[in-house]
Amino acid sequence: MIPRRPQAIISRSSGDLTSAEAAVARLEVALGSCGSHDALYLIAWADSKLADLSPGETLAVSLGDAGSEELVWSGEVTRVEQATDGVVIEGLAPTAQLSHSWKSETYLSQSIADIVSDLASTIDTDEVKCDMALDTFTVDDRRSVWAHLRELARLADAELSCSAEGGVRFVPVRTGGSDLTLRYGAEVIGWQVGPALVGSSSGMAPLRSASESGQEKWHWWIREPSASGSAEGPLRVVGAFSTRDAADALEQALSDRAKRQGVRGSIKAVGQPEARPGILLAVDDLPGGDPGALRVLAVTHHMDGQSGFTSTIEVEGTGEGAIG
Repeated sequence: MIPRRPQAIISRSSGDLTSAEAAVARLEVALGSCGSHDALYLIAWADSKLADLSPGETLAVSLGDAGSEELVWSGEVTRVEQATDGVVIEGLAPTAQLSHSWKSETYLSQSIADIVSDLASTIDTDEVKCDMALDTFTVDDRRSVWAHLRELARLADAELSCSAEGGVRFVPVRTGGSDLTLRYGAEVIGWQVGPALVGSSSGMAPLRSASESGQEKWHWWIREPSASGSAEGPLRVVGAFSTRDAADALEQALSDRAKRQGVRGSIKAVGQPEARPGILLAVDDLPGGDPGALRVLAVTHHMDGQSGFTSTIEVEGTGEGAIG
């Protein structure tokens, strides 16, 4: 077997540096979804060629075996600190800019995809896809643009994340076959996965009138909106929906989310640069049972001189299977 020689490539405006050339002592890339911004944490020796970085500069990080590194993170340097025995560099993906952006707007009868594209128009977009439409959605400057995007992701049960190139991704939760397969005793070096107790999902009702005779007729608001009765939890009335069909779609999405949360855990593996939030993962030959297909929630890539390159992958179920 050819020994693995993992390394990082740090790309800045002046050129690329390998982890050895940049005198990197420790590197960590944290990739999340639905609320967190992808982050970089890097420690280099005091005389590193990265020591002259300044906040605001752009960086990109690729990880993998020497000669086959894959891009895992792109973003902006947010902090550079001189420490006792080196320099500490931190960075965030471009989505962080949306946490410092505010907007006031009312969207009428538009798809969630169009609303997301407009809200995120100040940064690059990788993929935005959602068929659900809203009767009305109001954005105000009491909350950041990113907070409103997170709310839309909850309404649509969508994946809100960032691509390796730094573009916003807002896509349906992935279904189907696994994108990545790991083997216990080979790539997998540690694991903790099992069933979890979850609460009841909410019932949904539209904010609508008692009359459905069209906009030419008089209406009055329903005092006690009725839900479909499929959920056991509390009833929520969502102002963005004025039809029963839309509320039913959201109720089903929340039910699916609860099923996915019935399996939770983490997998630690030999470095997997292709692992990203949102993909589906299969793990073969786990002792104690087959967890079924797993959905990746977050990934932390770690590289240092002691452990080499490892990836810790936070997972949940897909709602289609669990440890038996």
